Amino acid sequence: MNAAWTRLSSSARYARGKLTLREDAWRLPDGQEVVYPVLAVGVTVGVLAFVDAARVLLIAQYRHLQGAVSWELPGGGAQAGEDPVTAAQRELREEGGYRAAQLVLLTRFWPSAAYLDEVAWCYVARGLTPDPLPADDDEFFERSVVPVAEAIRMALDGEITESVSKVTLLQYALQGWRPV
Repeated sequence: MNAAWTRLSSSARYARGKLTLREDAWRLPDGQEVVYPVLAVGVTVGVLAFVDAARVLLIAQYRHLQGAVSWELPGGGAQAGEDPVTAAQRELREEGGYRAAQLVLLTRFWPSAAYLDEVAWCYVARGLTPDPLPADDDEFFERSVVPVAEAIRMALDGEITESVSKVTLLQYALQGWRPV
């Protein structure tokens, strides 16, 4: 089925910071030509960070689109050329103040496969030791340590709404992982 799709062109229309809005032109299997808008975001990561056997780190930060504080796992966008596991470790240090001895890939998914090129990599982190990096200039957040069961409940009850955090927590719960 993919062989019948032909990319005709791709052009950036607007860029600011890490984001680029581009238009991709394609010839479809029936011969028609269409242009799809794409918000180019790249790799993002989320980290379910265990501070001990049963408790995890959550971050609260104001999100301007929601106009409210959002509870999330530590995470964010990879830098240009940065691999996902390196980005996860860096984001954990920036937002959580910890370095992980172990980062295990939990899942990978496309948050919105129609209009974003973003790919989310979700990790479980264990063996945390304090090792903070400075937060990004526009980040102001509160840290909280909660039982993993409470974080999962928050995701199920809609208190955690950010997609990478929600998918990471629910994937962890559904796979039957248990604190060691």
